[in-house]
Amino acid sequence: MASASIGGLLFSSAALIAALSLSADGFVAPSSHSSLARSYAPASDSSPSALYNRQARRKDKKKKKRSSLIVDDDDEDNAPAANSQSYKKQEPILLGGGEIGFDSEVGESKIPVATSSSSQSSKSKLDQELSGERIAEEGIVGESVTSAASVSDMPLEPGMMQPDVTTIVTDPDTGIARIQQGKYVMDKVTGKAVILSSLGPEYRLAQMFPGVPPEVREQYRFDWKTVTVPEMVEQLKQACTVPLKNSQTGKEWLGVPPFPQISNPAVDFVLSNRDYLGHRMKKALGRLKLRSQSQFKKEEAAELRELWKHFLLLEDHISAPFRQIVLNAETIVGPNFGNLDMKSYCNGELYERTANYLVLKSMVAHWEKKYNDAMELDALPDDESAFMAQLYTGDPKRYLPDPPIIFRLAEVSRITSMAQQMVKAFVDEEELFDDLPAEVKFIESALSIKGGTALRQFMLEEFCPNENVDPASLREGLKRLYQQMFNMQSDPYGDLTMTLWNLCVATSVGTDEARDPYEEYIANVKGTKYENNPGFFQTYTFNHDKNSLVRFLDSSKTIEKGTAGSAEDVTRQIQGEALQLLGFSFGGGGSPNPATISADTERVEKDYDVPEDRAIGRPHMMGWLDLLGDEELTGGKKEEFEADKWEEVKS
Repeated sequence: MASASIGGLLFSSAALIAALSLSADGFVAPSSHSSLARSYAPASDSSPSALYNRQARRKDKKKKKRSSLIVDDDDEDNAPAANSQSYKKQEPILLGGGEIGFDSEVGESKIPVATSSSSQSSKSKLDQELSGERIAEEGIVGESVTSAASVSDMPLEPGMMQPDVTTIVTDPDTGIARIQQGKYVMDKVTGKAVILSSLGPEYRLAQMFPGVPPEVREQYRFDWKTVTVPEMVEQLKQACTVPLKNSQTGKEWLGVPPFPQISNPAVDFVLSNRDYLGHRMKKALGRLKLRSQSQFKKEEAAELRELWKHFLLLEDHISAPFRQIVLNAETIVGPNFGNLDMKSYCNGELYERTANYLVLKSMVAHWEKKYNDAMELDALPDDESAFMAQLYTGDPKRYLPDPPIIFRLAEVSRITSMAQQMVKAFVDEEELFDDLPAEVKFIESALSIKGGTALRQFMLEEFCPNENVDPASLREGLKRLYQQMFNMQSDPYGDLTMTLWNLCVATSVGTDEARDPYEEYIANVKGTKYENNPGFFQTYTFNHDKNSLVRFLDSSKTIEKGTAGSAEDVTRQIQGEALQLLGFSFGGGGSPNPATISADTERVEKDYDVPEDRAIGRPHMMGWLDLLGDEELTGGKKEEFEADKWEEVKS
């Protein structure tokens, strides 16, 4: 039923199973969105609760020393470096862009297969990574080969069950709210865990890569040759607008549904134009909102903010099943790191194997980036001349006292090499790889081709004829896959996502799809005037409190290398500036003068004179960021605090 113009990438429900049985060159969707998003069987209710009293357990641990991992880490640091010949055997061959390439001399025996018999406390950080585990570190969520480290997330206590969905908890030691990652992705529309369809694997593939029937697509599809950003925004607004009614007053009007409600027409519109919307529309809506705000158009800015946030909700809702399926794949690939018998754990339905490949490929791209960073750091001279380069190269979490990551060159090299071998082993298994969606298979072939012209020639003359897909459909599929990947967390999926964007741009050269109406709205390419630049908004400088860090840094003297003198001289200089700015010294025991403080509080401060090199000609204190007031944070609703409910106790 799908027309040739879309090359089999989107199907009606009648062609669903037949299309999948013919190797599924593209994405599949049921005949209506309601059946796609709202007709799934409920998930099991048997998941254990995640509510535990951690405070008592953590108090018992406060006076204990850290685990034996510290000893292992010290052993790692003191271990003699591998000789150059041994290192060359472990060094991966990087051909660029995350493609497969590895040194065949790296034997599987050098990378241990994940086992469950080893005790975590006796493993070094490298051994934990090679076993597919997260690095264990008290108070921090360490990285694994497929997941990023996080210093802000709240780790699970021993014996504590992971919550069903990601939630916010209070750290009993600090009182700070922290995120605790759940087992399942939360659908923001329902507020519950994503439910994958019980109607069969073809419907789960449709959830992973959703589409719409041809007649719906025809109704909503942009004409990319002529459409402009204002036209896209207006059409999006119309699709999101529904009849609303105040149940108390009976008043009726048309508007965007309140959070977290969405409508089927809005979802159908976004799916029909998924390759044209995505993160670039997010950026455009954000800039248009700030532009209206900077022109003091309060009503227009509020409407754009409402549409912007509603679009973000739609994106989260549409991508939630994809994120859940990829999360499931992480739990399969990670614990089996180093196991080259890919069929033993990466086999399964088409949607599962597709997710497994994307996790594997993202893992390779991520660790190749870490390998390149480690190579660059290793080549930098160990002196003051390379100080700034050392700061901005690589993952800054390596500066933590006990880093929850792997970053040394020899260790990163081992992981990168094995990750590459795992992807190659997956691709070599025809049963696993050969029937994946065409756009996913194209990634594997395209990343080994140098140059845009050669890439387009390969796509037109070899790949598309062999896969029986037309180039326009392949380009659309790549962009839809990119939009789904963009909604994944940037670490570790950002490297592959940016590679996908480069493929989208390269394959579109010379076609109507190369046109980019967003550019002048989000790239600031047309100057700094409202008349010439449709995405421009005027920024401005602020007043800063006398005791603020901004004033301190603005007024401090530049300490250049070779001129600062000894550490004592630098300390005296900073203390002198603190005395000048704050009215007291630190480190010497001086306290503020009460008389000075009193005079300062009674005196009205003048506008802060921002240094010209930071002001760069911008106006001062325009005030438009406060135009929407509390509505900016509360969405127009009065924010309620616990203290508002307190009542005076009368004796």
